[in-house]
Amino acid sequence: MNEVNGVVPDTSCTAEYVAKMRLAMSDSSYSTPEASLRLPFDEVLLKKSQSLATKLAGPKLAYVLDIGIGGSNLGAKALYEATAGVLDPHTPFAPKMIFADTCSPELLADITELLLDEIMDKEEIIIIIASKSGTTVETVINASVLVIALEKKFGSLSDRIVCITDEWSPLWDVGENKKYHLLPVPKMVGGRFSVFSPAGVFPLLCAGIDATQLMRGAQSVIHDTINRGVESNSFNAARDIIAWHKKGAVIFDFFAFHPELESVGKWYRQLFAESLGKEKTIDSEPATHRMVPTVSIGSTDLHSVEQMHLAQPDIVARLLVRAHTPHWEHQFLAEDKVFAELVPGLSNRAPCEILDAIYKGVKETYDARGVSYGEISLTDISPESLGSLLQFMMCTVMHLANLLNIDAFSQPNVEEYKDATRRILKVK
Repeated sequence: MNEVNGVVPDTSCTAEYVAKMRLAMSDSSYSTPEASLRLPFDEVLLKKSQSLATKLAGPKLAYVLDIGIGGSNLGAKALYEATAGVLDPHTPFAPKMIFADTCSPELLADITELLLDEIMDKEEIIIIIASKSGTTVETVINASVLVIALEKKFGSLSDRIVCITDEWSPLWDVGENKKYHLLPVPKMVGGRFSVFSPAGVFPLLCAGIDATQLMRGAQSVIHDTINRGVESNSFNAARDIIAWHKKGAVIFDFFAFHPELESVGKWYRQLFAESLGKEKTIDSEPATHRMVPTVSIGSTDLHSVEQMHLAQPDIVARLLVRAHTPHWEHQFLAEDKVFAELVPGLSNRAPCEILDAIYKGVKETYDARGVSYGEISLTDISPESLGSLLQFMMCTVMHLANLLNIDAFSQPNVEEYKDATRRILKVK
């Protein structure tokens, strides 16, 4: 057993918590903090998103503009990029998704120019404004700038705007008054756990991604977590993370060997940091755990941060994420007589073989150096596998918070900068 904050990860506290998770999964009223576990099973909420996507995503649709930040758009962005790949302009399918998160003038200028140049008919765009509170500063300013710019060209876009927010939030009220389309996020579901709510699902449906497969993957993980308890994959992962932390690890790296999963890593970073980064335990005692989530891409970041990890192996733990589907369909081979011969053993090898060798070399080195790591092996990078991956991370974090005796669902310190920002804005 390993002990952190005086909490031993035993079967009694876990059994009690798994019972809470089981209740949350079946609770259509979304009344508990673990309410997000209900989302993959909520056919009513899914059908609302499907119905509206069918209505708006006609044959002319070319762009989905997702205006949101943090939990309101990171999940959708992660799943879209994992599906579309890193070279989005190269992908054959439409529509393309554009994410307006931070209120960078340069970003807003680029988005405005692109959309005004490319779009000739308002049916070519869907505008999503996503904010749990309905008052997120960055989202509100971005919506104001972008909607005004587009309406100068097209006139009213009320029938192309979708507000995704808590019911009866200020944004919800504005949407009702302006006759925008409205989709709810259950109030008890925090932004970082909302990926299977309309905030994550509706944009993907508009882009033609199969949400049913996504939910199926999530459901399988929830069933495993609830039915197998301390034998489940998510609990074992939480137990491993606590053991690594007890050994001295403070950096917990999401190390994906697929560049298209970089935004999944950023989604994990928010989930981990906001859920576990707390000053106090549930009992108001000072929290003693120190866990910093990071994101790396293999093999790119082996050439940027690996020196530190290998030189100081006690401070880092890594989750190696890889899909093991063969990629022979690309038919790439190093068969030239110029470059391939620079590295012994490279000639007539495919890139996937090289990545296999690098992955095995990483594990061999970690074993030799004593780096703590675990492997997350995906069958492929399909919606179902992605649904499983994200739900696995959410269940793991819930178990971690329970074992650490902290509240995974609050984020009190973040409000400090928000309050300061609002105070500064009030000063003319």
